[in-house]
Amino acid sequence: MVGLGASSHAQEPWSPTRPIRLVLGYTPGGAADAVARDLAPLMEKSLGQPVVVDYKPGAGGAIAAETVATAAPDGYTIGLVDGAPLSIIPHARKVSYDPTASFSYLGVVSKAPLVVLVHPSVPANNLQELLALARAQPGAVSYSTSGLGSIHQMAAELLSANTQTSLLHVPYKGAAPALNDLMAGSVKVSFATIAPAVPLVQSGRVRAIAVTSARPVPAFPGVKPIGEQGVAGYDAQGWFVLAGPKGMPAEITRKINAALNSALQTPALRDKFISQGNDVAPGTPEAATELVGVDFRKWGRVIRDQNLRFD
Repeated sequence: MVGLGASSHAQEPWSPTRPIRLVLGYTPGGAADAVARDLAPLMEKSLGQPVVVDYKPGAGGAIAAETVATAAPDGYTIGLVDGAPLSIIPHARKVSYDPTASFSYLGVVSKAPLVVLVHPSVPANNLQELLALARAQPGAVSYSTSGLGSIHQMAAELLSANTQTSLLHVPYKGAAPALNDLMAGSVKVSFATIAPAVPLVQSGRVRAIAVTSARPVPAFPGVKPIGEQGVAGYDAQGWFVLAGPKGMPAEITRKINAALNSALQTPALRDKFISQGNDVAPGTPEAATELVGVDFRKWGRVIRDQNLRFD
């Protein structure tokens, strides 16, 4: 009877008894914060406990990733983590964690393509025309991004590597100044997040010539993916995953994954994410683990081949 009782108890689903900390590697008010604040109250409904956002900005998200990696694997500390600290930064500078060994990945929150924008003065209405300009003037075509080591830079570097072109990277401390200088004509091209780009394109202040996903983006009808403009197989997207420390018990992983998927299936959240250009697809912890591994290997190759440094 004791054995039966122990077995039954082991199969009981995990139910948290105190608030859960959701670690975020960026400051309040940005795009990552908006995702966290949308997600947290919906997950609370499934988990039965508050989900409290804990801001740990700095080092491109690596401080937050380290906080998650070194926490107790009890389900009470998880992170909303993007690709920079997991698939890009570890190739360029020393970090205290291993993206493929230090975490329990709990699920994919969203994937987000970028859009390639040009100033109206640039005589390019599609990607091939832009590449022709870059080949005619190697290093003279400048592009802005939200910062060194960002997915925006990596998308541009992947394009350069796949097309043997040279573009001049001009990094900024955030998306707003990067887009402001594009509108001013100080830079000619920008690799940008979808949401802030939409009103600029609609107003004619900039022009969209390509998107970085394998599929078209509804926000930019008629704008073809880079892969459909002569660069076969091209795909570069940002993403968020939920991650916990390595060694989280299976029942905790299942519970948090179920809470995440329930939140992502909420119509209001889905509609909001999709309107911002995000691809929302509830899935498994295994799918999140695979996504991190694929991009870790992909961006590692690009960083080595392009001899990139982020300092």
